[in-house]
Amino acid sequence: MTTMTVLRPYVVRFLLAMAVAAAAAGSAAAAAPRTLAIQMGAPFHDHAILQRGMKVPVWGWSKPGTKVTVTFAGQKKTAKADKDGKWMVHLAPLKASFEPAELVIKETGGKTETLKSILVGEVWLASGQSNMQWATGKSSVRKIVQAFLEERAAAENSVIPIREFEVTSVTAMLHPIEKATGYWKNGTKNEFSAIAFAFAHKLYKELNVPVGILNCSFSQTPIQAWVPREGFRDGKDDYTKAIYQKILETDPATPEHKAAWSAFYKGIEAQIAENESRVKQGAAPQVIEPKLPGNMNGNRDAGWLYNGRLHPVVPYAIRGAIWNQGYANTAEGYVYYNNLHSLIRGWRMAWGRPELPVYFHQFYSAGMRSLGKENNTPVIGGMAEMRLGTWMARDIPNTGMASQIDITGGIHYQSKAVSGQRLALHALKNQHPSTKLTSTQLSTGKAGGQAKDLVVDGPMYKSYTVKGNQLIVEFDHAEGGLVVAETASNVLGRNSRGEKVEAPTKFANPTVIENGAALVKLFYLADANRVWYPASVKIDGNKVILTSPKVKSPCGVSYASAGVGFQPNLYNKALLPATPFIFFDHEMVLSDTWPDEKLKVDGVEIDPSTIGKLYDYRKMPLLSTQFRDDAVLQAGKPITFWGSARHAWGHEAEGEAVIHFSFGRIKKTIPVTAGMKEWQVTVPAMKAGTTPYTLKVSFTIDGELAHERTAEGIVFGDVWYVGAPGIDHRTSFTMPEVKDSGKIVRMMEREAKRARFSSPSRFSVCVSTYPGNRYACRWKDPSGLAAVLGHQLAAGSGNPVGVILMQSSVGRGSTNPELKSWVGPDFLKETPSLMSDYKIIGAQVPSNPYYLDNVRRYLADWKVYWGDYIPEMMATKAVPDGIKWGTYPSTTPSEETTATHTYNVLVESFESTALKGVVFIASDAMVEGESAKTFGPEMSVLGSCLKAKFGGDDVPFIYTMPTKNIAPGITVPTGIEGESVGVEVADWKDATAVIEAAVKAAR
Repeated sequence: MTTMTVLRPYVVRFLLAMAVAAAAAGSAAAAAPRTLAIQMGAPFHDHAILQRGMKVPVWGWSKPGTKVTVTFAGQKKTAKADKDGKWMVHLAPLKASFEPAELVIKETGGKTETLKSILVGEVWLASGQSNMQWATGKSSVRKIVQAFLEERAAAENSVIPIREFEVTSVTAMLHPIEKATGYWKNGTKNEFSAIAFAFAHKLYKELNVPVGILNCSFSQTPIQAWVPREGFRDGKDDYTKAIYQKILETDPATPEHKAAWSAFYKGIEAQIAENESRVKQGAAPQVIEPKLPGNMNGNRDAGWLYNGRLHPVVPYAIRGAIWNQGYANTAEGYVYYNNLHSLIRGWRMAWGRPELPVYFHQFYSAGMRSLGKENNTPVIGGMAEMRLGTWMARDIPNTGMASQIDITGGIHYQSKAVSGQRLALHALKNQHPSTKLTSTQLSTGKAGGQAKDLVVDGPMYKSYTVKGNQLIVEFDHAEGGLVVAETASNVLGRNSRGEKVEAPTKFANPTVIENGAALVKLFYLADANRVWYPASVKIDGNKVILTSPKVKSPCGVSYASAGVGFQPNLYNKALLPATPFIFFDHEMVLSDTWPDEKLKVDGVEIDPSTIGKLYDYRKMPLLSTQFRDDAVLQAGKPITFWGSARHAWGHEAEGEAVIHFSFGRIKKTIPVTAGMKEWQVTVPAMKAGTTPYTLKVSFTIDGELAHERTAEGIVFGDVWYVGAPGIDHRTSFTMPEVKDSGKIVRMMEREAKRARFSSPSRFSVCVSTYPGNRYACRWKDPSGLAAVLGHQLAAGSGNPVGVILMQSSVGRGSTNPELKSWVGPDFLKETPSLMSDYKIIGAQVPSNPYYLDNVRRYLADWKVYWGDYIPEMMATKAVPDGIKWGTYPSTTPSEETTATHTYNVLVESFESTALKGVVFIASDAMVEGESAKTFGPEMSVLGSCLKAKFGGDDVPFIYTMPTKNIAPGITVPTGIEGESVGVEVADWKDATAVIEAAVKAAR
């Protein structure tokens, strides 16, 4: 399908960053497995482990009608390939075996394939996001792996009996894929999933059989991405029905698809017609913003990861499944309950096993890594309610939950041994109840006994009663009484008081604190006014008695709703932690039903910026980059202030939105009209001086404050923009020493990790627009090049000086871009060498003549996608073009260019800035190869571009130009409009001459 070569993988900033992070998550880049003579189902390869004790399906593909025989362990099974070439046999139940065997597949009159080193034992699916994917070598589990491998090396049969498979050829697809390839990891310690290995190792030690893991996990993936379509289909709640509706919209065979995409096409065509009409009338065209129907919010949307990475292993014989995930869903709260139901329902349908065991983790205490700095106050919403939803999902038959509330860390926590082992307890108890245990601890605190006697759940809230000022909580799964313990001692080598102690394992094994009830600070009581107070704890068997001197008649109770971390908390005698909970009037507290937006906690003032519209709009880029405290603005010229009129995510406010502007004596009120993206206010020219001004801009919706920015200490003087893609301006330039002028000199430089991007960043250099973001640009005391230039300019004029220094090749996100990367999109057409770039970039700019043609191409691509590409995928259950990540049409042209990418980040948010002048320091990357010949024309275009963009009037443009000694074949700029000065340099590091030229131009 050659027409699909125009498509590019759907990549937004978030998804691109997370895909890169997958490598950090420990997913080893596997060598490609050997190509088999017969195409087999993905898990059938060398070193596989087959499930014992149940029928084992074996499948593959041959020519339609071909007779295929499978031979293994004395069995010979035959099948015939159907019209699509697929065949499947079922081996009778097998006995566990450590003896490597061969599985032979033979086509009658055709090919033969022999899979080697096949074992038989227990097989489990392991799925989730990066914490399930995270490798043993980057966690505490590496110690278990090392001991295991040493033990196997010394054994008479040194075969590795724990193995892990993963699909490597496909990751995410819109529809289910069957044909894929992968490999079994066979003893390479850094490749195993840490959690899955800890789980498998415990099974292996207790059952003494090989254990195989089908690792179907991937970094930064929400739970919805792993749910089969059928899992959503049978959901009864509105939330799940809405997701299924989206999935139907991306199935070309459904009426829902036809209706949704017909409306989509008509909407885009109407916008094209409107733009053509606007252009004919002399009005500016508008951006056409496609709003895609269906589950098309990137290739991690609902079902995509299941379709690509998990479906190819179905229906491989497995005992059950384990699940560890959550970070990507922490903001969604209690609906995790609905999603777990959909996930497990869908997996069971896919395998045709209504009672397939599935065991899942409750989310750990993310971010609570420091002793004494834990947040113990009750919370609702987000992460807390996701944990509650997980707890409630235990109502799904044949499931179980392993709590990790006493395990903590960052995004990727280290203590994964205990996490995996707690899941294994469920598998041992429920799937192997008659097994005689050798090491697993029972409820008595001693090893031994049968697996059926295992306690697999920590204490869980059952009910509470109120007696006077006492609230008494009774727990399930607390036979033998509650105890207090903590994990800090083993993980940190420090106990809960911060004292150094011996930590022999570094695992998160709890350490009991005798008579430790007074140390538990995780309980809170609520009074009738819905105010929560810390409670004192007394343990009475399987109950806790709670009191607070400030609560005479308790009405509610909370335990660890914000997490536990390393501090003392409740356990049962099996040393499994108590599950967090929060109840009021005997009903679970959820943000949707709680009368207040946040919980009221005694002694804790609710920050108004954390609730309501102030919270919703907290990241709104109300002011563009330079309008911050201590800004220097250009004297003697009208000043334009600007910022966004929309939410940080780009959507318009619902209601009457107004911008309130105040600067000195100037006050303006700007109504936000439909379609308005940006506000602007231009104030008259101001004289240079040190008098500080305050800028205050607020945004209201229906009279309620939604966002506010204040910038103090603003002065007027001379402002210079310096584009410096060269070396570190602080240490590596050759330039005069700083001579303090005694005047106000300030600088603003790039603090952000990124220095370029494919789309314009109108209001911020950094990605985040949160005001307190540490990577945001700020005005500060100058250093390096900015200090030398600024003080020389100030000494000459006597005015305050501001230097906006934007470097692209120093520090985080370093690049050394071509000259065209600095040129604005509408100026690329001004020289022949950049015309091809203009067509590519311009296809995304409404004012460009290529824009509407590109939108028409985009629509045509969608029709090919739905008419050809996806139907082929659905029919063949294979990826038509062999890519790993599913693609779909994009408004981004298939051709690529780096033109304007630096401009988009380092210039775009300063457009309309009034300046005294512009300095541009070239670099060697701008004259490499044939670029020397186009340097002159392209520098001319850049100069004209920057002069036009900044302030709207002519400002001097001073640039460096290499001599022919360091840039043979260099051409000279001749077409820069207005005042410009080219400074020849024989050394890329020499900034002396360009500083002198700028000082001279400023006079």
